[in-house]
Amino acid sequence: MTGDGKLKEEISAYMDSDLVAEETDALVDSLRYELDARNDWFLYHLTGDAIRGQTTIDDGFSIRILAKLKDVEIDPLYDPLDNSTAGLDLF
Repeated sequence: MTGDGKLKEEISAYMDSDLVAEETDALVDSLRYELDARNDWFLYHLTGDAIRGQTTIDDGFSIRILAKLKDVEIDPLYDPLDNSTAGLDLF
């Protein structure tokens, strides 16, 4: 199985509460740093919602936000979970 296939399998296992605890940290790191992993996470959740018959309410807000974010450059070293910059005025 390719690395990508293994990651998808781990995402699916985590969502089903079947991923062993020792593998959870590595999966969370992948979700944090790998765009493809985050996209898979989103698609798996969207698929699950559709299977369960849950509708998503979208008045176009998400599309407008995505359009604005398309051209935003994000520092690849930025970690939103890093609290060392808490309280600093970064803007």
